[in-house]
Order: sequence, then C-alpha cells, then structure tokens
Amino acid sequence: MGTFSNPLRSEARALRVRLGLVRPGGARIFLIHVALVAVFGGLLPWSKGLEFLDPVMISAYSCLGVLFAAPAAAQAFSEDRTGRGDVSMATALARILMAVLYGECVALAILFAGVVTVNASHWFGRPYLPELGTLASAGALGVSASFALSATGAWITARFSAAAARGALRVIFLALLCLFFFRSRWLPDVAGTAAVVSVILSVLRRQLERSR
Repeated sequence: MGTFSNPLRSEARALRVRLGLVRPGGARIFLIHVALVAVFGGLLPWSKGLEFLDPVMISAYSCLGVLFAAPAAAQAFSEDRTGRGDVSMATALARILMAVLYGECVALAILFAGVVTVNASHWFGRPYLPELGTLASAGALGVSASFALSATGAWITARFSAAAARGALRVIFLALLCLFFFRSRWLPDVAGTAAVVSVILSVLRRQLERSR
C-alpha cells in the first residue's frame, strides 16, 4: 500500500495539471464545472420537478461519471509517450483510479445538486429522495462502467494513439446514448447485472493484456 500511495499522489497532482486547475486559467475550468452542475443539477431538475427522482433519471445521472472519467484516463496516457509498455502497473492503475474518482465526484455533485434543487423547488413538508435500491445499483453501474471505459480508453491510447481512443470513446458514448434513448426504461432493472458485466469485462481485458 505504501508503494502504491506514491504514484497515487503523483497522478492526483498530474490530474489537476491536466484539468488546468493549477494553471493561471484554472478559474475558467472551475467555472465550467460549476456551469455543468448548475445546468444539469439545477436547471434541468427544476424543470423536471419530482419526475427527476424517477428511477430512470437517477440511473442515468449516476452514470454521468463515465463521460468525464474515460476521456481523463485517455488523456493521462496520451501525454506519456512511454505508455506503450514502460508504465508500471501501479502507475497505470493510479491513473485510471484518479480518472474514475474525478468522474464520479462530478457525477455525485450533479446528482446531489439535482436532488437538492427538486426538494427546494417542490417542498411539501418532507424531503423527497431517490429509492435507495435504485441508487445503490445505479451507483455500482456508474463506478464499474467508469472503470471499464477508463481502462479501455487508456489501453487504446497506449496501444494505438490518443486520436484512436477519442474516436472509439465517441462511438461508445453514441451507442450508449442511442441505447438510453430507445431502452431507457430498462436501465434501473438491468443496472445491477450491467455493473457485474462491466467488472468482468475490466478483469478479462486486464488478464488478456497480461497474457500478451
């Protein structure tokens, strides 16, 4: 654990640099994140009202971290030209872990802001909260999917290029968007199973890479 803490701290600092939070323009990046939370955690939940607490919406919001984590992981490996095989397992894992943590923090902030907005704008004497079962399964899906796609984006970047990773992630995100548009009602019911599948795919991909 002690040896892993060093690359973890190093990648945490590197992530802040990549996000631009420690550069002179860091305030602009911070404001962009605030704007995202304001729109998707404030304006949209306010317009949806109590419908925002529908299991489909909660499940979708719980998976928003994928949109931030996977590109962040791909970017981390694109800046290291030795990423084709010289990066240690601890460093690679730290990069993916920090990317997932970043994505899940953004998703959690948006979801929390959405629930607060709904309760503040539609207060009827008691708080309205998402169903715990839905929140647990959707949260598990969001975290596992973030790990799976972050690892995939990182692997494509290291094996091929950052452009290939961006293209692949765009295709995956578009496919997920189409799936949500046409089969959104399935999401709460399959969230738990999909989370397990995502974990299995991540493990299998890692084992396949080790065997090469």
